[in-house]
Amino acid sequence: MVLPAASTLCNIFTFILAGSPIFYSAAPRGSCASCCAIKEREDIKFMLYTRQNRNTAQLLHLGDDARLAQSNFNFNYPLAIYLHGFSESATGEKQSSQELKDAFLRRGNYNVILVDWSAMTAVPWYSNSVENLPVTARYLARFLRYLIDMRYPAKHIHLIGFSLGAEVAGFAGKQLQEWGIKLTRITALDPALPLFEGNSSNRRLTPSDARFVDVIHTDGGILGNPTAMGHADFYPNGGRPLQPGCAKQEIANNRWLGIIIGCSHQRAWEYFVESVAQPKSFPAQRCESSESIGACREAGNSPSFMGMGADPRLRGKFFLETNDAKPFGKNSRPRAIVSLAPRLPIAYKLPPNATRQTFVNRWPTVSGQQGNQDETDEQEDNNTLSNNIDSFLVT
Repeated sequence: MVLPAASTLCNIFTFILAGSPIFYSAAPRGSCASCCAIKEREDIKFMLYTRQNRNTAQLLHLGDDARLAQSNFNFNYPLAIYLHGFSESATGEKQSSQELKDAFLRRGNYNVILVDWSAMTAVPWYSNSVENLPVTARYLARFLRYLIDMRYPAKHIHLIGFSLGAEVAGFAGKQLQEWGIKLTRITALDPALPLFEGNSSNRRLTPSDARFVDVIHTDGGILGNPTAMGHADFYPNGGRPLQPGCAKQEIANNRWLGIIIGCSHQRAWEYFVESVAQPKSFPAQRCESSESIGACREAGNSPSFMGMGADPRLRGKFFLETNDAKPFGKNSRPRAIVSLAPRLPIAYKLPPNATRQTFVNRWPTVSGQQGNQDETDEQEDNNTLSNNIDSFLVT
């Protein structure tokens, strides 16, 4: 029997794995990686933003070492990776993706990756979007596993999802655990309700999907799911519509339907974005066990905080009230104090086809100094380190 050439076997192996919604190629880098690239999906894009490219995304591809090396991805910075909701896109002006990206880059030195899966969440095919959820989640999990294989620590990844994106995040967390990887934190922003009611088989998000799963509920019973599904579930203003200010805001903009559909739902990401700059802007009190959302308003001990400032040790349901216009947080200041995120002492590994010169302005040198661009970034806001770094340091 005549065996196929090694390169042919490699192509067959890669084709099978690239076409699988579950696995990504684990072939030795010296063999398969040198002969053929992993097939890239055109309907799911990973868009990298850093302080060096705030407004223009750099596309990262699964298994593309050279592209990663040439990008501004910095192994010394924490990673915030975000999944938008139905009918949105990662590039939409004033939509959740761009607002969240800008908030993190104002906060400090971050890698921000926006997952653009808008081709799979287009109006009006909502049911198709729900069916596409597992495909998106598995592909995202493969991408995160690729970064981790390149020596980026899983504990510094913060996965955030809005609406349908929240369920994708939960599914991805489960898939990673099948490979022995557990994320530090998943933040779910008003997880979707339609087609996820009750014990629906579409439901994916659970507390076991990461070491800390925090959920913000703002439109429970309409577009958002009111069910507690994290370690800490926050119910601002009871977690149901109408969120304060929605009626006034939508009438002023002549969007009458938005009073019922949309405004309260998007408040989840608006609250979270505000908390990125001011982690203690949304103080919340723990609720006693109750089936009635928001019925427990008894003041507890010292307040906890919803959003970026959530303590990963929190457990249970939490209630809070917000303002009816920006700034929404009761503790928010009119002008946010932007702090510099910590530079993490993370080990790194050069891809086999990259030279050390490629990385000189992004990765630490032998002496531990950063390149000139990073020094410029530090001068841009020379403030103290954020007090809220627990979510990056939990082990």
